[in-house]
Amino acid sequence: MRPFPQHLRPMNEERHTMNSGGIERISFPGGASCHLLRPVQDTQAVPALVVMLAAIAGVNDYVVTRAKNLCAEGYTVAVLDYFGREGAVPDLSTPQRIGEAVAALDDRRVLGDLGEILEWARSEGFPLSKVGLLGFCIGGTYAVLAGAQHAVGCAVDYYGQLSYAARSERKPVAPVDVADSLKAPLLCHYGDWDRLVSREEIDGLTGRLRTAQKPYELFIYNGAPHAFDEWFRPAIFRPAASSAAWQRTRIFLNWHLRGHLGAH
Repeated sequence: MRPFPQHLRPMNEERHTMNSGGIERISFPGGASCHLLRPVQDTQAVPALVVMLAAIAGVNDYVVTRAKNLCAEGYTVAVLDYFGREGAVPDLSTPQRIGEAVAALDDRRVLGDLGEILEWARSEGFPLSKVGLLGFCIGGTYAVLAGAQHAVGCAVDYYGQLSYAARSERKPVAPVDVADSLKAPLLCHYGDWDRLVSREEIDGLTGRLRTAQKPYELFIYNGAPHAFDEWFRPAIFRPAASSAAWQRTRIFLNWHLRGHLGAH
């Protein structure tokens, strides 16, 4: 795993306490928890659920804003809380601490928690074909890994890590290992200035996807670093890339979850 550059440190002041109205916390028997946003009743919208998978900073204001963006378009949104059991995110005060937190997060536990949410979704009337996965950074990694386990409607990966320097009990397989087993259409967004994901890794992913004839779309944004969608970090935010990626994400979700390209 590459070390995290200093400018990619999450901003602690952006933590979200989830005290906002209209956001419901749900806990599951296996220990998973999520924050649920339900849309205002709209008879024009095709019911669909998006499971959001945050970066290592967890459920912060940025993630909640993106969830609300989708909710405003008629989606139900479930934001998986990686750290619900612990009650707080780990120490992210330095790049070293961030790397340690990423390494310590157990992929098996996260994917198990996601499985619980998908079971709940079925009970709520959302078949897998009407569920999309949307992940940012480590959440993008999980979107790909989960897309190889579950035949969801689609998966979207924003600059997720694609390979691991070493396998471990917590990190047994990487996205590139399961690319040829994907069960869902995949959309990926990467910047060509990303210090955490190399062009060689991206080429490795696309090579496997093409060989296995898996449906995917992947975009590389020139001049965009890792986490280029995070508008609260002026040093890395790229407004044009952010806008283009979000519009593509909306189109992708609408097509695969609702069967058309419009907002509803």
